[in-house]
Amino acid sequence: MRLVAGLLGLALVSLTTLAIEAAEAPKGITNLPLIFSDDFESGKAENWAPTDPAAWKISKTETGNVYSQFAKSDTKTPVRSPFNRSMIKDVTVSDFVLDVKLQSTVKDYGHRDMCLFFGYQDAAHLYYVHLGKQTDDHANQIFIVNSADRKKISTKTSTGTNWTDSWHHVRLVRDVKSGSVKVFFDNMDEPVMEANDTTFSWGQVGVGSFDDMGNFDNVFLFGNRVESQLVAVADQQAQAVGKRAERPDNTPPEGFSALFNGKDLTGWHGLVKDIKQRKSMTAEQIAAEQVKADESAKAHWRAENGVLVFDGKGQSLCSAKDYADIELYCDWKIEPKGDSGIYVRGTPQIQIWDPSDEAQLKNGADKGSGSLWNNQKNPRFPDVKADNPIGQWNTFFIRMVGDKVTITLNGKTVVNNVTLENYWERDKPCYETGPIELQNHGNTLYFKNIYVRELPKK
Repeated sequence: MRLVAGLLGLALVSLTTLAIEAAEAPKGITNLPLIFSDDFESGKAENWAPTDPAAWKISKTETGNVYSQFAKSDTKTPVRSPFNRSMIKDVTVSDFVLDVKLQSTVKDYGHRDMCLFFGYQDAAHLYYVHLGKQTDDHANQIFIVNSADRKKISTKTSTGTNWTDSWHHVRLVRDVKSGSVKVFFDNMDEPVMEANDTTFSWGQVGVGSFDDMGNFDNVFLFGNRVESQLVAVADQQAQAVGKRAERPDNTPPEGFSALFNGKDLTGWHGLVKDIKQRKSMTAEQIAAEQVKADESAKAHWRAENGVLVFDGKGQSLCSAKDYADIELYCDWKIEPKGDSGIYVRGTPQIQIWDPSDEAQLKNGADKGSGSLWNNQKNPRFPDVKADNPIGQWNTFFIRMVGDKVTITLNGKTVVNNVTLENYWERDKPCYETGPIELQNHGNTLYFKNIYVRELPKK
C-alpha cells in the first residue's frame, strides 16, 4: 500500500501531499492533488474495505502484486446493484480523477464486466460505472443507485467494452458542480462513456464487479477531499435510514433520545409567543401563558398509531427543553399544499412544503424542502431538491453547531454548513439555546421518529 497523507480544512478542502512512496503517478491529467495511491507491493490491502473479504486478496504475478477479486461473492445488496466491491477506506471526495489498471480474469462471454464505484454514501446510495462486454440498458453504462434499483444515467456509451485477458487502462473523471462524469478506456483522449448528474456531491471511491472476477493495480486518486466531520454527519443519517426496518418507530438509535414517545405529548409544550418575546417575560407570566398554550396543544396535537398528528388549527408545538448544539432526526409527512417547518433554538426555519404548490412557487417551493427560508444574507434555498412524493414520509437529519446548519433530506445533503440567521433580531447571531419547534402553518401535519443528541460545546 502506498498512501498519500494530507491536511484537512474546516469544510471542503484539498489535501496537501506530504509523502508519496507509490510508483510514479500519471502527470498532466488534472490540477487536482494526488490524495491516494496504491500499487499493492506492500502485500497488504489494509486501506481497502471489501464487502466480502473472503473474495479479495493480494496476488503475486510475474510483474508484481495486484489486488485480486478472485471469487464470486454472496454479498446481499438492499437494491439491485453490483454485488462485490472494495472501497478505499477513510477517503471521501467531491471532484476527483481515478486512474487505475484493470484485468478481467473470467472466460469471455457477453456480459463480462468490471466496475468502478464513486459517490458512495452507503449500499443504497452510490454511482457506479459498469464496463460490460456488450451494451444494453443494464450493461456498459453509468448508473445511479438511490434507494432503488440501479438506474442508467449515461448520455453516451460505446457498443461494448473490449475486454481481453490483458491489462487495460481506465480513467474516471468527476466534476461535482457541473455533474459531469467521464470514463476513458485505454484511449485517454476520448471518453467511452459520459453522464451528467448532481444527486450525490461526495462519496467514497472503489473497484469491483457485478458478478465477475478480476485484478486491479496502480490505483491513483486525485481529488478534493471532504472534511471528515461533515461526512460523519451524513453517514450517521444514512446508517439510521438503513437500519430503520430493524428498529420500531420512535425507538432512537444509539446515543440519541426520543423527543416523541409515540403515545402522548410528554416532553412537549404548546408554544408561548416567540423566543424574543419570552426573553422579556417574567417566569410568572410565562407560566400563566403556558397553561393556555398547553390546553390548545392538547386540543389540536395528538398521538395516533405512533404518529404525532396536527389538525391544522391552534399553534406550533415546542420541546419542553431548550437545546444548544444538536443532531436531530425527524420524519415528516404533509398533504397537498402542505406547509410547515422546524425551528431550531426557537429560530425559523428549516422549511417543509409542497414543491408543486402553485401558490408557493413564487416563494421558491419548487426548490424543495430543507431551505433556511428566512435567511437574507446567507444561502436560503437547498442545494438539491430531495422531497419524496406528497403523502410519503420524508426524513430530515439536522446538525447545528454554533450558528452553522447542515441538513440531509432523504439521504441527500441539501444544506451544507450554512449560517442560520436570527430572524427575530437581525443584527444579532442566532440564540445560543432555544427549543425545537414544529411549526403550525394552518394545515394537517404528521411527525414521528424525532430523535435528538446534544453535542458538547466547543
